[in-house]
Amino acid sequence: MLQKIDADSKGTIFRKRAVVALDDGLYENYPHYRKYIKEAVTELLGSEISKNVVIEHSKDGSGIGAALLAAANSKYAREF
Repeated sequence: MLQKIDADSKGTIFRKRAVVALDDGLYENYPHYRKYIKEAVTELLGSEISKNVVIEHSKDGSGIGAALLAAANSKYAREF
């Protein structure tokens, strides 16, 4: 998703700090899983870009994500 957002914004996302919120029991309760997620981000994006990606645990991340998606969709629906 970050790569898609970066492409849509003409390369401005990866020059800034990006926070990814996870609402996941594995991420919350198992420190090794956190390490694996960070390693996967580094493998996908490269070490330089992944330094700007911060992964945080978020309670009710699913609900917040759904609200953000609905808000973003309604914004774009009005523009077209």
